[in-house]
Amino acid sequence: MEHVPDQGPGTGPAERGASPSRHTPDATREDAAITVRSLIKDYGPVHALRGIDLEVRRGEVFALLGPNGAGKTTLFSILATLRKPTSGDARVFGKDVEHERTAIRREIGIVFQDPALDRQLSARANLELMGLFYGLPRRRARERAEATLERLGMSENAERPPERLSGGQRRRLELARAIISEPRLLFLDEATLGLDVDARRSFWDTVRDLAAGGTTVFLTTHYMEEAEIADRIAMIADGRIVALDAPERLRESVGGGLVRLSTDDDGGALAWLGERGYRAEPSEEGLFIVTDEPASLLPEVLKNLPQTVMRAEVRQPSLEDAFLRLTGTTLERGTSADVPSAGGQAPRGGGR
Repeated sequence: MEHVPDQGPGTGPAERGASPSRHTPDATREDAAITVRSLIKDYGPVHALRGIDLEVRRGEVFALLGPNGAGKTTLFSILATLRKPTSGDARVFGKDVEHERTAIRREIGIVFQDPALDRQLSARANLELMGLFYGLPRRRARERAEATLERLGMSENAERPPERLSGGQRRRLELARAIISEPRLLFLDEATLGLDVDARRSFWDTVRDLAAGGTTVFLTTHYMEEAEIADRIAMIADGRIVALDAPERLRESVGGGLVRLSTDDDGGALAWLGERGYRAEPSEEGLFIVTDEPASLLPEVLKNLPQTVMRAEVRQPSLEDAFLRLTGTTLERGTSADVPSAGGQAPRGGGR
């Protein structure tokens, strides 16, 4: 299956309830922050992106969800002007990512997977330096640094270098560094990798506040709970977009509910279920049956299935289930050879 439909053209996140239509971008739309058409990226014999089509609307939170190796970092790197595509077209606020890189870099902020902070400088000095990279006068860079530290609750740590901050504080400082120029578009590439639950929650609370203020957010993640904050999610696997829609509609695409089974002979169990008309599908962790009444179906299956059931559970569909149904793999497992993050180099596009 190539994809499930998008919800079609609209003016922003409020249109979640619109009727589905194909998600191929419309190049004439004026409210697009990002437009990608037929984007391909090859690294020699490795096909990292295999014809990507998507659109990100201005003012929305957009998540690219997929396992490690699916192509997330490659797509992020191209959109952030850190790598060039092999072919296809990608534009940020109407500007070509290959030929108008400097203009794009003035409009964006980036939080990389890998640390991008100068570990010898204080938190304040890190931010002032980034302001200078963006062409701000020294006094203005200092004022912006102070305001950003206060906004993110980091003022009391202003004189500490990154090595004296907790993991969550360092990540907030990375975010502060990314927004020092007040970007129109914020890129977050696996931005909470390695953080504990509380630090993640604090980080995303701050991102939500930025989005509420009008900043467009494009995030990559393999954590489905992080993708849930998005207005729309593009699921990527093996360098292709396999689904693009609002989170609730992706979950609804699975069906009413799920029975997940693991048996001593999953192949035999799948054949038996199929012969009796059950909507059963294989996965790396066993089988799952899509049904409107999972609680009543499970006892019937346990009673009659000829194979020995090793594990069984009933639950409502999740984004993980939607991804599993579309790709046959889980979000924890890689599907293709992506490349490492472009890693911590600050876009230096001059003044705004």
